[in-house]
Amino acid sequence: MDPIIITPRLKLTLITAAEKGSQEFEWLHDLRSNEKATWWSIYGQSKTTADTEKVIRGILPTKQQEGAVKTYRVSYAVHIIDDPTTSSAETESQSVSQRNDTATFIGMVALHSVDENSLPLPEHLTLPATAASTTLTVELGYLFLPIGWGKGYATESLNAVFAGCRRARSFWAPFGNVYVRAIVNHENPASLRVMEKTGMVERGVYEWTGKPIFLAGEWTERSTLHIFGYYIFGKNDS
Repeated sequence: MDPIIITPRLKLTLITAAEKGSQEFEWLHDLRSNEKATWWSIYGQSKTTADTEKVIRGILPTKQQEGAVKTYRVSYAVHIIDDPTTSSAETESQSVSQRNDTATFIGMVALHSVDENSLPLPEHLTLPATAASTTLTVELGYLFLPIGWGKGYATESLNAVFAGCRRARSFWAPFGNVYVRAIVNHENPASLRVMEKTGMVERGVYEWTGKPIFLAGEWTERSTLHIFGYYIFGKNDS
């Protein structure tokens, strides 16, 4: 995957590690500890750095255990380019630290392969089991600080990450088809609009019930979820 992706307004930086005390950890803790940014996160708001460390272990790449099923994880930190007239001309060979001097952190976009910890969905809301051998399903997640809301940054970021995935097909080997799914609460209209703008196809609605989770400021045992998905590459190739 590209270490840095530049769009007209944003710089996306690939995060492969975020040790406590690092700049990457500071970005993620600022995000995870913000109540509004994590309003719709099933992981909740980080009250301590230990909470953020726990979330990081679930979203960033880890050392693959011998004999274990390979996992795919991609996470990008998103920054606003404070001076796009000069930053857009910069090359990807420049260091991350140089580029962060003229950028403001606003959020992150993450993809991870669906596994036993992911929400199981019926086949009509995802892919048939017969597709599993040739298609990798990844789940989309993203969080943005309030300073990044309402400006189209989420849409711009997602489109950039999806395009980056298509450029880096070897990263997803041996899979020739990669399907992304997204789960959006019906009370989250902003994310529903993002799904529409990025071209994600709504597969249907899932009524979730389960153990109580703290979501959107309250404990709940049920939620109405909109399920979206599409092929990043492969089956939808023209």
